[in-house]
Order: sequence, then structure tokens, then C-alpha cells
Amino acid sequence: MWRLGSIVLVILGLILSGCDRQPPAQRQLDDYLQRLARVLDQDWQAFDRNSLSQYRMPERRLRMQTLEQQRMGLFTLLVQTRHCQTLQHLISERNSSLGRVMPSSHLLSHDATLLREIDACLVQIADDPDRDAMREQLIALAAIKRSELPSVFWNALHGSSEFEYYLRFADQPLPIPQGNQAINDQAAVSALEEFARIGKALPDHLPPGRAQIDPLFEALRRSDYGSELIHSLALTRHSLDQATRMLNSDRAAQLCPQGAVTERARILQNVFRNIYVEDVQPYLALIQRFGQPWQAALANLQEVPGQTQAGADYLASLQGTDTALWDSYQASLQAHNNAWLEVLGRCGMQPGQAQ
Repeated sequence: MWRLGSIVLVILGLILSGCDRQPPAQRQLDDYLQRLARVLDQDWQAFDRNSLSQYRMPERRLRMQTLEQQRMGLFTLLVQTRHCQTLQHLISERNSSLGRVMPSSHLLSHDATLLREIDACLVQIADDPDRDAMREQLIALAAIKRSELPSVFWNALHGSSEFEYYLRFADQPLPIPQGNQAINDQAAVSALEEFARIGKALPDHLPPGRAQIDPLFEALRRSDYGSELIHSLALTRHSLDQATRMLNSDRAAQLCPQGAVTERARILQNVFRNIYVEDVQPYLALIQRFGQPWQAALANLQEVPGQTQAGADYLASLQGTDTALWDSYQASLQAHNNAWLEVLGRCGMQPGQAQ
């Protein structure tokens, strides 16, 4: 019997520890819904994490563009000159076995450097009549490479694990800050803004080299907040919708018959003050603080032309349409605040109303 009792205690401990693993933000929102449900005698549905799968990025192959492979081997022979040795090296590097599998994020900087070296080479051979054929082929190559830059840019993003890591959905929402803990996503959001600036300037202005681009990808890789924000937006939108449905119920409409404040109405007011205002709203403010610059950066990035339909559709699922994650969250937040104002207003208990 003692052994059986011990087993039961172990099982109970595992169950309780499993409950404790629920993220603090979700526990807070569930507590809010549970309190509303008790006061208004309503049911509610817990957040289904499987619903996050709608924000899974399409397969990389669908987001990438196939670019025509330039046969630059012939150009290697054309640049056998001491004036354009750097260009010769770049072309040879691109045609090597390693160059053919160069990461997409590196190819953007490589092509930018290649175009700069072509321009430099053209200047050096401008007065050499023996280099007319070479000059024509370099001009043609530069035109092709420059026209491909927008596609190369998007391939650099969609083909990078860093971009995928930042815009995936995490298994946890944004954490609730403890004490004076300060959390921010400034480095990653600034990286997105810089990518947008680079993309919009193409093809007239060449992208920078790897020394400037690699830190941008690294900033995305180091941040968990973008993916946690996606989780938070989906979780909180669901919770707000559930709460709004309860506040719009017939039960809520009957709280104050003929304007008379009932005991149940006062209990609901306490839920508003002590739970929604004191606990939930600070988390909503955190989401706004993280989400507004994130949304603005994505909007700027979406203005860069040249990405595939699959890539464009995915970014549009995050922001910029009525059904997008950010936009629908904002609509849910507004609807929820309006529902509170209506319920409290019917009872004369809105903030600022005399009672």
C-alpha cells in the first residue's frame, strides 16, 4: 500500500508540474476568462495551440525564386588582365564548387561586390580598344545582375534560417516582465527596417557587403521576441474574443435591470478593475509596445517588390489585411474595450461615471 501511495503521489506531482508549465501569460488570461465566466454564468474555450500552425511559413522552396545561372566561366578568360584581378577572383569564386552552393544570404553581398568590381573594371578598360568585346560582355552581365537584385534580395531573406527563426511561431508567448525587468526587441526590429531600406533602394543602389549585412541576420537569430509575439497575438486575440462574447451575452445585458446596480454587477466591476485593468491591460500594453514597431517594420518590408506569391501571402497573414494576425488582434482589442464600456455604461459604472 505504501508503494501504491507513493506511485499515486508521483503521478499527481507530474500532473501538477505539467500544469505549472503553462506560460504565465496564458495562466493570467485563463484566470481572467474563468472569473468572467463565473460572474456571467458562461462557458469559454481554451486556446488551442494547434491553431498557431496557420502561421507556419510555407516551405522554403515555395518562397524562393529560381534565378538563371549565368555562365560566367567564359568571362574568366575575358578578365585575364592585371587591371581586373579582383573581378576575376570573384567570378572564379562564384563558379567554384563552393560558390555554387553559396548561401542565399551571402549571394546578395557577393553580387553587390561583383557589380562594384565590374564598374571599376569598366573604368579601367574604358580607353583600351582591344577590350571592346570584354567591355560589352561585362556591361551585359552587369545589366542582368542588377535586374536580378530584387529577387536575390528576397531569396537572401527567405532562404535564411535567421529570417525563418524570427518569424516562426514560438511555443511560448511573450513573457510577463518581472519587477523592473526591461525587455525589448529593438535590435531585430531595426534589422528588419534596415533590410527594408536596402530592398527599397534596389536596383539603383547596391546592397552593402557582408560586414554590414551579416549582423542584421545575426540580430534576427538572437531574438526570440518576434516568434513569441506571434504566439502572444494569437493567444490574446482568442482570449479577448472569448471574453467579448461573454460580455455581449444576454446574461451581461440583464445585470442591471432598469439601471439598478445588482450585487453581480458589482462583482463584475471588481473583475474589470482588479483583473482586467490591473493584470491583463499591462500585458496588452506590452504587446502593443513590441507589436507596433514590428508591424511597421514588416509593412515597410512588404513594400519591397520581387518576392514570390507564397512569401508575400505569408507576410500578409501577419499584417496588412483585415484577417491578418496583427490587424485582427487590434480589432479584437477594440471590440473588447467597447464591450466593457457598454456593459459598465448600462449600470452607470463606467470609469468617471457617478455611482
